[in-house]
Amino acid sequence: MNLSPDRIKDILEELGYKLIDRGRYWHSHAAFRNGDNSTSLQIWKDSGVWRDFVEGTPPLPFKKLLQTHLGTNDKSVIDPYLQSDFERDSNPHVAEEKVTMEKVYDDSILEDLFPHYVFYTKKGISPEVLKALKGGLATKGQMYQRFVFPIYNELNQIHGFSGRDMSNRANAPKWKHIGRKSKWLYPYYVSHNGTFPTQEGIEEAGSVIVVESIGDLLNLHEHGFYNVLVSFGLDISPRLLCHLLSLDISKVIISFNNDSNKSHNRGARAAVKNYLKLFSHFDFGQVDICLPVKNDFGEMNKDDFDKWSVKLDKPPSSTLNSIISFADKLAASKELSLPLLKNLKLLKSHGP
Repeated sequence: MNLSPDRIKDILEELGYKLIDRGRYWHSHAAFRNGDNSTSLQIWKDSGVWRDFVEGTPPLPFKKLLQTHLGTNDKSVIDPYLQSDFERDSNPHVAEEKVTMEKVYDDSILEDLFPHYVFYTKKGISPEVLKALKGGLATKGQMYQRFVFPIYNELNQIHGFSGRDMSNRANAPKWKHIGRKSKWLYPYYVSHNGTFPTQEGIEEAGSVIVVESIGDLLNLHEHGFYNVLVSFGLDISPRLLCHLLSLDISKVIISFNNDSNKSHNRGARAAVKNYLKLFSHFDFGQVDICLPVKNDFGEMNKDDFDKWSVKLDKPPSSTLNSIISFADKLAASKELSLPLLKNLKLLKSHGP
């Protein structure tokens, strides 16, 4: 096995592991047993070798984690995950074919989605919001018993799906993705009634709010915020970064989850790291952090959104000291790469 840390990270996040960056390794909950202890697993970035502190296991190979999570030793299931970046991309002709032959789906596939909205309406999301995103419940196939949202590309083709588990099945990740989520710009290309609500929302606001998941996006839409793009995790992908740079906007707002009720606020950590990364590409004052006032946007009601809107309207300079203070803590625990440390030093030059 010769997987890069990025490939290992992609696999783990696809399987539902919430990774906490510790420098040379990650901490995570044990998704294979629906564990809620965010530091029960230690997974080394360079090899995927892991150990379970709760069960007291010795270091085990990454393949064993896949077998445990997927509940099988079947090579046809396990081996595709273990294919190295080199094997995936070493043949330039194959690599080119992957780019030009990305799988797309006909819109008729959406006819198989059942308009069952109870899960989300109980959370305060109106059927209108769900219909505008063309979402529905899958009753068969890979997304069985998931509420599925189609992902569109710039050619108005479906090139992926994101599905939220509705069944609370053991070992089932909360969200499952089909397609290359690192290439997604969601929901920028989703049309509704002949318009593109996200594009219009961004143009009207002159800014973009970046959130972790579709669940966050739904409640933002419900409360009138349409200038929202989803990162599908805690890292702003190169594709999303390039898209942000192409937009005529005055500000990017990073609004990852606010895990303030936990000892390790992974959302805030990731927000600060992405802030420093974007600082290489945007001028000072064009990037800000505005975390939700509760754990995530899905938990917020109208009063919460009113409070959050007040935070959102404050100038980026008002959050500078707190961002620098948080970044200093990350630097002290050796969680920042050299480029991010350089950007932190540059950021401090804008301080008081």
